Amino acid sequence: MNKLDLAIKIVRKVGYYLMQHWGNIKEIEQKSSFSDLVTKHDKYSQKIIIESIKKRFPNDGILAEEGVFENANNLWIIDPIDGTINYIHGLPNFAISIAYFEKERPIFGVVYSPPLNELFVGIKNEGSYLNSEKLKLEPKSKLEETVGSISFSTNFTGKFISLIEDKVRRIRILGSAAISACYVGAGKFDFFISKNANPWDIAAAFIVVKEAGGEILDFSGNKSNPLIKGNFIFTNPGISNRIIEYVNKLGGIK
Repeated sequence: MNKLDLAIKIVRKVGYYLMQHWGNIKEIEQKSSFSDLVTKHDKYSQKIIIESIKKRFPNDGILAEEGVFENANNLWIIDPIDGTINYIHGLPNFAISIAYFEKERPIFGVVYSPPLNELFVGIKNEGSYLNSEKLKLEPKSKLEETVGSISFSTNFTGKFISLIEDKVRRIRILGSAAISACYVGAGKFDFFISKNANPWDIAAAFIVVKEAGGEILDFSGNKSNPLIKGNFIFTNPGISNRIIEYVNKLGGIK
């Protein structure tokens, strides 16, 4: 079994497990704050993923949300539940995210949303897919015809929405960076902005969007590095300059 096939098999297995407990969570722990939560299901899902990888590829490195970092040239980046708060509250926007990099170069990304049965796969130089249908973005130029999304970030999200809400068709907040970014690759959203995103939040979606023909930039308009925590704009290439323009109008928000 190759690594991509393994990743797909893993996310489906973990997705089945997570659906048995979705919206019926008994044990919840705080991490950095009351809004930064983890459940035993995050931890057990991560355990399943890492053990499945290590069984077949014991020398590969792991970077996973729940406190695992083993660096290596071959690196798996894992988020066992992206959208834990949604998962706890029985909301459908959560996903398992697995990316694979070699020598810091993206090879593939897999994002699976169990409640919606949406499987996103991005493969270096081979394109991106949603449930086996190939994704290819058509450039858009009219901001007023776009639907965008944004992550929740104190002192940023509300200000950005106030700035752009009368320039776009709608803004949506899903609560899962991986799904929101993949939706840009699928043309469901035309842009998604994520402030202070960690690699496990966006690494797999990064590959999906890139291979679908989207752009991924930082707030200055430079190419983003998915292996470093930072600010990310996932966007249809036809409107990237406009979105950066509005982000910069906030001034001083880094």
